[in-house]
Amino acid sequence: MPTLLSWFCQAIFLVVVVYFALYVLLELRVFLISRKVERRKLTELAHSADEADIERWPSVSVLLPIYNESEVVERLIDAACRLRYPSQLLEILVLDDSSDGTTELARRKVEHYAAQDFDIRLLRRRDRKGYKAGNLVNGIQQSRGEFFAIFDADFVPPDNFLLKTVPCFRDPKLGFLQTGIGYENRDVSFLTRFQAMEMGHQQYVTVGLSEDGDMASLSGSSCVWRKVCVDALGGWNASTVTEDVDLGYRAQFGDWKYAYLRDVVSMSVLPETISAYRIQRERWGRGLIHSAFKHLKQMLLQRMPLMKRMHAISVMFSSVLLASIYVLILLSLPLMYLVHFDSVGMQWGALAFFSLVALWGMENAFAARRGARFNSKPNALKALWDTYRYIAMFLPMAWYYFVGGVRALLGVHGDFHRTPKGKDGYRAIVPRINSVLLAGEIFTFLYSALAVWVGFQHGNYFLIPLDVTVCVGFGMVIYWSWQERQAHKRV
Repeated sequence: MPTLLSWFCQAIFLVVVVYFALYVLLELRVFLISRKVERRKLTELAHSADEADIERWPSVSVLLPIYNESEVVERLIDAACRLRYPSQLLEILVLDDSSDGTTELARRKVEHYAAQDFDIRLLRRRDRKGYKAGNLVNGIQQSRGEFFAIFDADFVPPDNFLLKTVPCFRDPKLGFLQTGIGYENRDVSFLTRFQAMEMGHQQYVTVGLSEDGDMASLSGSSCVWRKVCVDALGGWNASTVTEDVDLGYRAQFGDWKYAYLRDVVSMSVLPETISAYRIQRERWGRGLIHSAFKHLKQMLLQRMPLMKRMHAISVMFSSVLLASIYVLILLSLPLMYLVHFDSVGMQWGALAFFSLVALWGMENAFAARRGARFNSKPNALKALWDTYRYIAMFLPMAWYYFVGGVRALLGVHGDFHRTPKGKDGYRAIVPRINSVLLAGEIFTFLYSALAVWVGFQHGNYFLIPLDVTVCVGFGMVIYWSWQERQAHKRV
């Protein structure tokens, strides 16, 4: 029985390593394409985006879905009303699902701009059926634009956003367009810097995916959709909490093209509390994993070249890969007991895993800094330590995605919690899932510390670097949880 269990653990370990290797090699290919685009600076779409002189400007509806966003709703409406575009072709719809004072703030702003002849309306529903997806569907049903520009409550687009993006839609097959995102509060703490870098990395590799014509997973804010495309796809689907990713997948499988303009940047705000961050990432993981399996059959039946199919699998199931890393963490302790890593296969497997982590870490950190536009050059030791902490933070994120994946398998698709941004955390009622995730963090930290001790006791040193890094990553989030708790006590 121990031998059978040993072989089982080794098999899972090697499967994860192979899966990770495929992902790293594909991402490295896209990274090199992004580097080539960066050196060239201009792509065909970037050229067209600079040409604001077009024969006929189409009508555009700016959709602003909000829910209890009292701290940012006024500046959002101000930014939308600053957008430069022919006034007779632009309407702004504030889609308000709020249950607090946000509604009154939004109403006053809307009335202020309506008195200045802006075409702006406040739309409210009787209930929050379908959450954000339902809110957007309700908005487009009352809109008149040929295109939809969508901004979440914490976004501030540049005033030339529409002048830069709308000309790209000369191509009738271009269904939607994503732009770059910057973060106002990225330097508040290491947590915000990590988020800015992690999402900056995604933006950087999306440049390569777009250039190569590969499938991408795009955000649902700071984007523009063609109405004909949205109508053809049946609109946003409320069956998933990542309705933006779901619609993007359906568009790409429906042979609609997408474009990515990294140099058109809207500013946003990151969550600054660890509770807000962990709840947001569990929701993202749940929605992304649900969307991946939901569209798996359609992706496999889609006719596409092998390399593009490989990239589609890599993009769609990257969240599953991250969740599987947590499985590797759980396997580290039994592997310490059951395997002495004296077999050639396990030695090469462990060596390959850590080599891939090093390669991925260097590529990811470089792309993350470029994508997040970090231009400062810290000293070598600080850069090395920050890169190590950056990599370590993916391990708690693996736990959040693991929980999200389990909940998705259990059919929990609609449990939606708004992510408070900035210093605004969950001041009153913290969602229950936060306590589950925190308990898992404490367990994983102790579990990995035990695995380190067992590794030294048994002379099994191969997985100790992984478990030490787990302790660093989970130790940081536990410490931030303690800090947040102390701050709440002071308040």
